Amino acid sequence: MDWLRACPANCPPLSQVLSAGGHHYFTCASAVERTRWMEDLRRVVQPSKDNCERMEHILSLWVYEARDLTPRKSCFCELRLDGALYARTTTKQTSSAGAVFWGEHFDLRSLPPALQLQLCLVQEEEGQRPKCSTISSMAIPISDLAAVRQPLEKWYPMARDKPTVPALRLRGRYCSIRVLPIVQYKEFAEYLTFHYRELCATLEHSLSARDKEELAGALVRILQSTGKAKAFLIDLGVAELDRFDEREALIFRENTLATKAIDEYMKLVGGPYLLATLSDVVAHLYSLKNSCEVDPSKCALSDLADNRHTLQQLCEEVFQKIDRSTHSFPAELNEVFTAWQEECQVRGKAGIGQRLISASLFLRFLCPAIMSPSLFGLTPEYPNDATSRTLILVAKVIQNLANLTTFGEKEAYMSFMNSFLERNSGAMTTFLNRVSSPSIAIPFANYGDSIDLALELSILHSLLCDIFSNLEECAQGRLEPLPTILCALQKGMPVPVSVQLGPSTDQRGTGPQKPGFVPPRELGKHSPLIKSQSMNNIPKVRSKEEPLAPSPHPKANKVQRTQSVPTQSKAARHTRKLGSAEHVAKGRDGRGPWPGGNSSLASRGHPKGPLTGSLPRKPTVPWLRHSEEAAAAAHGGFGAGQPLEQYGRQMEEIQRELTSAKEKQRLCDEHVERLAAQNQELLEEQARLRERAEMLCKRLEDTESCFAQLNSRLKKAKNQPLRAHSS
Repeated sequence: MDWLRACPANCPPLSQVLSAGGHHYFTCASAVERTRWMEDLRRVVQPSKDNCERMEHILSLWVYEARDLTPRKSCFCELRLDGALYARTTTKQTSSAGAVFWGEHFDLRSLPPALQLQLCLVQEEEGQRPKCSTISSMAIPISDLAAVRQPLEKWYPMARDKPTVPALRLRGRYCSIRVLPIVQYKEFAEYLTFHYRELCATLEHSLSARDKEELAGALVRILQSTGKAKAFLIDLGVAELDRFDEREALIFRENTLATKAIDEYMKLVGGPYLLATLSDVVAHLYSLKNSCEVDPSKCALSDLADNRHTLQQLCEEVFQKIDRSTHSFPAELNEVFTAWQEECQVRGKAGIGQRLISASLFLRFLCPAIMSPSLFGLTPEYPNDATSRTLILVAKVIQNLANLTTFGEKEAYMSFMNSFLERNSGAMTTFLNRVSSPSIAIPFANYGDSIDLALELSILHSLLCDIFSNLEECAQGRLEPLPTILCALQKGMPVPVSVQLGPSTDQRGTGPQKPGFVPPRELGKHSPLIKSQSMNNIPKVRSKEEPLAPSPHPKANKVQRTQSVPTQSKAARHTRKLGSAEHVAKGRDGRGPWPGGNSSLASRGHPKGPLTGSLPRKPTVPWLRHSEEAAAAAHGGFGAGQPLEQYGRQMEEIQRELTSAKEKQRLCDEHVERLAAQNQELLEEQARLRERAEMLCKRLEDTESCFAQLNSRLKKAKNQPLRAHSS
């Protein structure tokens, strides 16, 4: 396999695999599945990707619009790197003025090294056999896009020697990122995991809106990979709640790290939910040919009634899709919202909790996705003016419904929707309560995407280096040892051993401990350029394929004694072995201690007896081990926290509960059998009654027939005397 490509984020989930034998296209059920497949394929090609230094090349490009084209012709734009096609826009027809607007974003990652970006305008010729011909093309040196930190936006002419030529409006940036082996980011990742509160609080007032967005996005992706993203979002939300204690209306309405983080987190874990909920609705809105304008100053009075009715139906459809979307709601967001709700209840502000959730879910996620579906991957096509106005009106109504408010004098032309808002306010409140309550009856969906942790750590390292270059020294001092770690990574030097890492004082337990670390698999096959002093004592992890080499017996040293040692019996020696966790206090012959071997193992807090499989195991994620070890140390170690007797009592209690549950199940089965027998008897009785009813109906018919015959004979008998009398 030579390379792997993917379509941009706003296109269908399609990937292309290039190899020596040609190329193949694969479609996936979702963008998340596509990303996971691509990452798995890359790791098959490069299994030790995380354990070696590499270069990652990323191109982020917005293709906005083109001008000075042939009027009313269908065209699209191709993106090529050194001649190889990597992406293309959708096909659109130019206007009468020769302009076309795409507004499409391409985020291309894991690219090979390239020298120039070529953009080609291609026109589709109509006919029985449609043909495509290149109108014009241009090349942009990659160095121009890589020289700026922020994406560069400008008009690019497609030729230089002609007075009137087509031009493209682009905004893009190319990055070449040096990614170190993940083991060298150990201290950096530990600091971010345990000290993100101090980092965000210190940098909050020193960052621009753009820096806040990049910093929050990188932190969310890194902490999602390490399993701390939910705690990160919960802490930021609580801090936002405390900061706006007197200004409740401004919660999640400013450009803070908290708002940027929740935006990124909802996009990260809520992408499948957004597609399942709004994709069909957005497709329906795009298919509408008539406008839904309800402002009398912008539409004819004769169309106002129809437009109002159409808008009401669209809003009803959108809200019904949202209200019934709980089954696909992300479980991670549910846990975050539940924690926020509980924090608000503790503070006696349960009403603010609902506002906090509404501002997060609707103001910053669902309603923006309705207004700009192409930015959220719901559709690749940018809407036209009429469709865009319809989307804005629908989003405006749904946002007012989420705020539980009606339209007032400021937007009097929308007051006809107040009946819809009042009718559905209760359903909206119920929905907000469902997505913020810990209910096991609702099967929430889990996040299943993959994140390149080493790449994200490298991106964040570069960003923090730029931020710290303009940060005051006092602020940098408050964030130590982070500046020291950043400087060491930038220079390719080991992090100083004197740097102490770990959770804050209230999380550590009784004493400071250096967190343990498990190196990535097959680390021994790769030699980092710089060996960190803090990693010198890491034992090599033996792979499954590597046979266990027999360890040679060390030569026993002669022990010089100045006093005689009492002889111990075999039973006493065996008892002493069982009482030691490490079996190092005994000599090889069992007659005395090793030199220096009886120092102070007991004083180090080692548990009595060997660890067994029933005891908690340490996590394999490096920077998560310290928090659990500290918590265990606070309770006297893994073995001391829950002794075997307690496990025995728990097992007995579980056994009793299991026996009780089996008894209840037996009674339920007997009850079901009795009900089934009664049901069978009732069915048989019903059949007998049906047969009896049929028999009675038949007898009734026979009786009616006999009665009719008798009645006929009676009439004849009455008529005969009358005839005889008349004669």
